[in-house]
Amino acid sequence: AALGLMLIGAINYNLSLGEFEMGALQFRRRSKFTEDETVILEKLLCCLLYPLRNALMYRDALAMAQKDALTGICNRAALDESLRTEVCLAGRHRTPLSIIVFDIDHFKSINDRFGHSLGDNAIKAVVKCAQHCARSTDMLFRYGGEEFVMILRNTTLNGARLLAERIRRKVEKLECQGKRKPIAMTVSAVGAALETGETAQSLSERTDAALYVAKNGGRNRVCVDER
Repeated sequence: AALGLMLIGAINYNLSLGEFEMGALQFRRRSKFTEDETVILEKLLCCLLYPLRNALMYRDALAMAQKDALTGICNRAALDESLRTEVCLAGRHRTPLSIIVFDIDHFKSINDRFGHSLGDNAIKAVVKCAQHCARSTDMLFRYGGEEFVMILRNTTLNGARLLAERIRRKVEKLECQGKRKPIAMTVSAVGAALETGETAQSLSERTDAALYVAKNGGRNRVCVDER
């Protein structure tokens, strides 16, 4: 249905099909629309409704495919695409770009002791911590399991280190409720800054390797990959 309200020189339509709302559309000009013109517009809108609904549903499906079902943040597929884009933009505009990778320490033991349901709650609590620490321009992704990545626009390596440390301290103080007592959690994190001419794949591989070294060297800590 396309319901219109005629004003002097303007017609407003609220577009919908059944319960599927598709937004508003307005036609404006200096002179009033005639009745015949209004009939033509509404016939054209009727032809538009189904293609528009299909396009919007396809857009929503694509967005859902890039969301992590548990936490609501973006998933690995979205990370790969976003990181490539941000690396290109940083190179073009010569602005700094950094990423943080962090991982919940000994997460398997949390699942084993408290069960997967409470393990899921622990993951969601860590995500909320990270979001609370981040800026509105920082992008958080669930890389897989208990590992997360944050893309930091216009951020130097030192800025990434400070944010990673803020997240580490906040998670350490979390009181995520377990069966009888709070679940104690810590994270290990590593930060890295994009180098001149570096690719998204290279940056990602560097942080993955650095996180592996950091976790083997002692958990609940923040390291940076300095070059």
